Amino acid sequence: MQRMKKGNTFVNMGSKGHFYLSTDEDMREDYEYGYVNTNLSLFADYEVEYKDLMIMPTNDFYVYDNRRETEKGFEVDYRLTTYPSLLITEKVEHIEGTEVFRQTTRVKNEAKEFVRLTRLSCANVTGIGINGTRWTEDDTRFQVYFSYNHWQGEGQWQKRSLKQLGIYPGSGHPWEKCTFRLQSMSSWSTSDYYPLMIIEDTERGECWFFEREGAENWFIEINAFEGYGSPFFNVAIGGADENLGWYYDLQSNETYETGVAVYGVVKGTFEDAVRELTKYKRKTNLAKYPIEVSFNDFMNCNWGQPVEDTLIQMIDRSAEVGVECFCIDDGWSKIGEWIPYDHVFPKLGGFKGFVDYIRSKGMRAGVWFEFQRADESEARKEKKDSLMYRKGAIIARHRPKWNMQSKEVRDWLMECIDRVYQAGVRYIKNDHNSDERIGTDYEGASPAEGVKKNEEAFLSFIDEVRERYPDMLIENCGAGAMRDDYGTLRHFHLQSTTDQEDYRLYPSILVGESAYLLPEKAGIWGYPYPLLYKDIFTKKIPQEELEAHKDGRETVFNMVTAMMGYMYLSGRIEEADAYNLSLIREGIQTYKSYKDTIQERYPAFILPFRLLSDKTYNAYGLQGEEDMILAVWAMEQTEFSLDLERYGVKSVEKIYPIDRQDCAYAFDGKSLNCRFEKQYSATLFRCVKN
Repeated sequence: MQRMKKGNTFVNMGSKGHFYLSTDEDMREDYEYGYVNTNLSLFADYEVEYKDLMIMPTNDFYVYDNRRETEKGFEVDYRLTTYPSLLITEKVEHIEGTEVFRQTTRVKNEAKEFVRLTRLSCANVTGIGINGTRWTEDDTRFQVYFSYNHWQGEGQWQKRSLKQLGIYPGSGHPWEKCTFRLQSMSSWSTSDYYPLMIIEDTERGECWFFEREGAENWFIEINAFEGYGSPFFNVAIGGADENLGWYYDLQSNETYETGVAVYGVVKGTFEDAVRELTKYKRKTNLAKYPIEVSFNDFMNCNWGQPVEDTLIQMIDRSAEVGVECFCIDDGWSKIGEWIPYDHVFPKLGGFKGFVDYIRSKGMRAGVWFEFQRADESEARKEKKDSLMYRKGAIIARHRPKWNMQSKEVRDWLMECIDRVYQAGVRYIKNDHNSDERIGTDYEGASPAEGVKKNEEAFLSFIDEVRERYPDMLIENCGAGAMRDDYGTLRHFHLQSTTDQEDYRLYPSILVGESAYLLPEKAGIWGYPYPLLYKDIFTKKIPQEELEAHKDGRETVFNMVTAMMGYMYLSGRIEEADAYNLSLIREGIQTYKSYKDTIQERYPAFILPFRLLSDKTYNAYGLQGEEDMILAVWAMEQTEFSLDLERYGVKSVEKIYPIDRQDCAYAFDGKSLNCRFEKQYSATLFRCVKN
């Protein structure tokens, strides 16, 4: 066993390379040297002086003050040498049964005058690369993974060496710093990158992981100080940073606490790091509910323009094939008012009759909301305490946003929810289709702090909704997946994974997002018989496309994709012929045979990540103790082999679609060899381990 110093998280590194907390008294001397796990800057002094090259070499400026054991971890206090009245407390929690640590950092001002904070990280993990070959000498040792997360192109993982990211020594000066930084601004917390970085140490066979939680401005950055003299590099995780529009005037006797950073290290590969994070997220999940097969009428379907006769047919078909929840999206009310349109459902007797019809078919009834979006008329009323402002002006007057810190707003929204609940609604899809960019300066906060406070208020509101209506399922959506950080998602029952309408591109997104979304919460659209956006005004699927659907390949491809998480169906299901409808029904029946085990399964990344531009083939598994559900998609390459040896597979059987003979396969004990008759085909397998 070797002792390892990781920031202030002094731990023992066991024989398997795993962390565990230690209470050894001999570690006290390490604290007294001032190795801390925080970045802190005041009044922008250091950024100005060094043009942002240096962010507080913390061991020069802190002194150890105190340490306390807590029920799940420990707290360490430091004081700033230049401002000894500032008490800095690092709160570290170990998540039992995992190799994961959660940290927040708290600062208290014990002086009589205020102190302006301009940077305060949640955590700053130091000492990476201190063991083994010097990190500056072997550029192949460390591989850095991060995910681009653009709208309709989520989960696009990249793999780079440190040198490729610009992390290399350039001089011998102790103040030199190389930095690679991921960051995002606004409540669309995942609109540029997902806030997760994984660093694989190929020499030691270990993977470090660093994740930021919360729908607010955030950053994760690799720092290497001291040029050629640096024995290691660091990873800072935070959101409180002047570069992202944040500062905070900490008044006398006031305390400020950051959001949550998550980090750790495991023996193994990228997949092992994801497994550990998956375990952590399941242990800290606040919103749990059994998976139900859902249908939503927006994507490739009604596009927010519901027609009653069509809806009735969709409801009937959904019930026939085994759907358990039917949700109407935009179009059931005026956005921002949430008073149901009875005139949309005249034959059913209004909105209440529509909901009753869904329930009469044995399905849960759902509606779409956008809680934080106000009606434009509210902007014209200039409601100072109810809307979000910056510099005295309403943020985005054409799409104004509610101030979720307002009790009046929260009470009014709860009345809107209660109205549909009394009508029988038991599912809400909550969307977030626009953000506020740098943020709101409500009550004098810096814009980035305004984002943080508003989103914290929003999540506390969601918690109140769950507590008040425990049988209400709540989906999180944000123009697809622009706000699916885990700090947000842990409050919701499921998450829409994308707004991508081309089913051929979905496997890339699904596999990539599976590295950070819980499989049981990842709402995966399957849309057989899609009405594409190009045909939105005709509201009709072109005849040539209907003809192309008849062979069932597109239906099977869609169903296989949707079967790898939380099945979330759409498409013009009422247009499906008998054969394709049977394929949808069979897919749902197959999915129901294992869906209740998904919350116990872990992602299996059979292949390196395929980007959207990759048109070859793809595969992804949901791995359990005894078997693995394996999805295989053939794009333009129809013959290929998949290596399954590392998963301990003993036999492979096809489970969907059973009667179609368009995929020939053979398993030789190590590899699964597949040959599809046509491009853009898919199959679902069950791989038995014993």
